[in-house]
Amino acid sequence: MRLYSPTVTVFLALSAFTALAAPPADDLHDLLLRMDKAAATFKAMTAQVTYVTHTDVLNEDNTETGTAIMQKVQPGEVEALVDFVNPDPHTLRIQKRRLEIYRPKIKQLEVYDLQNHGEQVDKFVMIGFGTSGAELAKDYSMTALGSESLKGQTAKFVHVRLVPRSAEAHEYVTNLELWIPEQGDPYPAREKILAPSGDYRVVTYSDLKINPALPPAALQLKLPSGVKTVYPGK
Repeated sequence: MRLYSPTVTVFLALSAFTALAAPPADDLHDLLLRMDKAAATFKAMTAQVTYVTHTDVLNEDNTETGTAIMQKVQPGEVEALVDFVNPDPHTLRIQKRRLEIYRPKIKQLEVYDLQNHGEQVDKFVMIGFGTSGAELAKDYSMTALGSESLKGQTAKFVHVRLVPRSAEAHEYVTNLELWIPEQGDPYPAREKILAPSGDYRVVTYSDLKINPALPPAALQLKLPSGVKTVYPGK
């Protein structure tokens, strides 16, 4: 399955650096403890996002920018909305294992049922936001790759690689990489998701706000009249 397929798009869901010496194992242990604490209080997030999708067979990169909103609706379940502005405006929403993609230029809503992918949907969407360190250690083999700097950032980041333990998850993702601040809130400034095809996506977050007050309709699609709804794959 290619990285830009609808199912994997959800998982990527809603890279310039300088490598330094690898941190000791104690640093990874401390990071997991910070993630445990943060997961207990996480309710929502908003951010500016930049998605760079690399297609391996063409050796091409496609860059998209927009805004992201995520909200925890119950333990183990979140809703997310990504509103892409450039270069091709469209909106992606994940809700109750259902993916919706609205394309305003053609006034079309694509709807994908992801129930067959079970809890993998929720786990991938929540990576880095609302997932405890204990949950990550259970579902992934984790390695701290080093302490790094990201372009335009003054803070240092722990670069962590996550390799899924389950065969089901491996069908979609070979590994994930997170860049998490060494100090303070343990939310990623950058994520990289590598697919079995060799395609990958790098997601960079800026202006990140944790637990902001969200209006009731913050994660609702605002559709004009005359939108055509299609169900690809049915």
